[in-house]
Amino acid sequence: MDEDKNKIDDFPYDAVLSGADKITSDHIVEQFKSMILSDKFPAGYPLPNENTLCEKLGTGRSTLREAFKVLEAYGLIKRTKHGTFVNSSDKFSSSLVMDYCFDESSVIEILEFRKIFEAESAYLAAQHATTDDIRGLKELIVKLKEIGENDKSALSYNDVAFHQAIANSTHNKLLISIMKLISDTYYKGIRKQFESVGHIGDKTTYEATIYHHTKIFGAILFKDSEEASKAMRDHMESVLQEVYKSDEFIK
Repeated sequence: MDEDKNKIDDFPYDAVLSGADKITSDHIVEQFKSMILSDKFPAGYPLPNENTLCEKLGTGRSTLREAFKVLEAYGLIKRTKHGTFVNSSDKFSSSLVMDYCFDESSVIEILEFRKIFEAESAYLAAQHATTDDIRGLKELIVKLKEIGENDKSALSYNDVAFHQAIANSTHNKLLISIMKLISDTYYKGIRKQFESVGHIGDKTTYEATIYHHTKIFGAILFKDSEEASKAMRDHMESVLQEVYKSDEFIK
């Protein structure tokens, strides 16, 4: 009991308050989620009681309870008559953990993962793509050529849509879901970083994207799995080399 009390006394209230003008339930969820998934709160860690948390965080009970309901749904905490405790990692939502991993990964790490993952995705797409899948990929290639190099937002959307369409063409639910996570991560921040180093909106890169996407599409169209895989690896390697040019990403 004394050990639990010491943990509660040492609770990092300042860290929870960090970065917020007003403490909302969403903010509490994000802060607690980050601390739990990064092992700052180990399994069995006792959280302060409701009254203490509300007082220290300057928030109301309804806000805290709403946040705890979400954290409980994620499997991150358990509420008992003896208090609220951090769950063991095997109780965590698997999709939440995967999402966190992508959020915490660097651009380089994600691209290295994509180089491996998407090469196999393209390989399977060449085997399983339907007529509708092929039509959809072709439309994205045509649209890419119409956009031009200066519309960064449209280029970003087209790029994500093309890679997601390839994953969809595998008709493998797990591959499709993982690619969706990658796409979501991209739109939550990586896109702006890519644009800042000229990966998007640069004429040379734009022309290279057309070349690589067209080559990947051609291999899938002709059901050449090996060539589709190689074309995707070459594409992701070219993106990696573009990013390597910026010291911003070498951490």
